[in-house]
Amino acid sequence: MAIDGRSKLVANVKWTRDWRVWLVVVASTMGAIVKLLGGIVYGSKALFVDAMTSIANLIALIATIYYYTKTMIPPDLDHHFGHHRLGFAGALVTLIAYSFVAGIVVVDLSGTEPYIVSIYAPLYAVLGLIFYSIAIIVSKSISEYFTPYSSFTVSELIESATVILASLLGSIYSYIVDYGGAIVITIYLFYELYETTRDMVKVLSDIAPPPHIVDEVRRSIEKWNVRVEKVRLRMIKEGYYQGDIVVRLPPNITVEEAHNITDRIERELKEKYNVEATIHVEPCIRRDR
Repeated sequence: MAIDGRSKLVANVKWTRDWRVWLVVVASTMGAIVKLLGGIVYGSKALFVDAMTSIANLIALIATIYYYTKTMIPPDLDHHFGHHRLGFAGALVTLIAYSFVAGIVVVDLSGTEPYIVSIYAPLYAVLGLIFYSIAIIVSKSISEYFTPYSSFTVSELIESATVILASLLGSIYSYIVDYGGAIVITIYLFYELYETTRDMVKVLSDIAPPPHIVDEVRRSIEKWNVRVEKVRLRMIKEGYYQGDIVVRLPPNITVEEAHNITDRIERELKEKYNVEATIHVEPCIRRDR
């Protein structure tokens, strides 16, 4: 179903006013450009591999930002609980982009012949390191939906440091050192793919909140003289949870009083723990029977 125009506009306005998003875009773009130029012009395989991952990084950033704006859209007829989980589609695109690049890199490195590395290659790696350092620092402060992006961008820093050393030694001694750096970067790329896939599966598997959150929720409910029978919560995103809770209220309580108590519980859980829960009331079991 089409998204309400006003809601979409509000989401886009919030996004465009966040200067951090634009700074990450500019820094990532500049980092990708200098690495690509350095890899092609100055003959470093390590820098070329680094540049390819930078292109994937830029694609991941665009997807992350796009789906980040979608999370701001309020609930509608197609998404009764909001659009929070659309933010993780950015992580999916990140995995696809980096997997595609990993395949290209493996093919390129498998047919390598002797080559010459220019002494200018390390300079471009240093510039890339500076730009991606800015992108990482800023992206981590925006939203947890940027976590997969920032995780891969951390690898850009590791890659840049490796490229600086490998291309420098490759230009002074032998291309074999530079080629070895390219191999190291590729291996680390596959490791990051594994780690990010594992983390994303964990989040999307309806994992429960940390035990201390569940305990605090239970204690918060019990202070209303309510017996908690069951608590079922799932993490929608970091710091935001949804679920249902089954309680038993004191005997001889009216329906209106029960409604007021459960309303207060729901409001308190939302305000204190960012938990949206449906409270189900079971009949009280009389102990004198």
